[in-house]
Amino acid sequence: MNVKWLFKRKKPAPQAIPKDIPRDDDRRGPVPPPPRTAHAPGVTIHKFAQIPAQHSLRRSEGPGGFFLEGEEGKARAAVLLVLEAGGEFGAGPGDVLLVSPSSSFEEISRTSPPPGHHIRRDGVAGAAFPGITGLRVLARLPEAGLAVLRLGPPPGARWVFRGIRAFAVFSGRLAAFDGDDVREIRAGSLARVADPSATLYLEAGNDAALAVALAADDFIAALG
Repeated sequence: MNVKWLFKRKKPAPQAIPKDIPRDDDRRGPVPPPPRTAHAPGVTIHKFAQIPAQHSLRRSEGPGGFFLEGEEGKARAAVLLVLEAGGEFGAGPGDVLLVSPSSSFEEISRTSPPPGHHIRRDGVAGAAFPGITGLRVLARLPEAGLAVLRLGPPPGARWVFRGIRAFAVFSGRLAAFDGDDVREIRAGSLARVADPSATLYLEAGNDAALAVALAADDFIAALG
């Protein structure tokens, strides 16, 4: 998929370094942030066109993007974070589609069923997260054990999370603190979190940063 037309090239900014992560007792927010975990989240970064096949839904027609199934023990549901627009549903990049709980990934790929929910990244049906700048909950999907979050555009905000499983950056850039490593996620890239139970620190690289995340429905968020 060619996404160059979506994003303008910008000069790379200096990366943050781990010592820039403020101490937990220096953090501010409506609730105390979750403590750091001994294990790192395990962040991997993929260009939109290079997402592993088992998590990628691509058809000749219709939206393509990152596919995620609901948590084990929940009603079966398929969630698609749209990365490539197209098709009859009118979905655009950053939208999220929730397909019938009776559908599997294979069935969705073959039959293109209509989504049960269409959550637009710029929708106002969701709710601002009280006291946290630049975070909006677009939807909670208990049938899938998931929530849909929009990050940004914040004024250089920092957040700390538990429960994020993946997030895609559609403009600007974010920095993810993964143990001792700092990973920059630029527009046109998706980050997967191997262990959502680990504390994940995110920082907006600039005021244009805008991302959509898929998280557990019981996610924890605080200011960083």
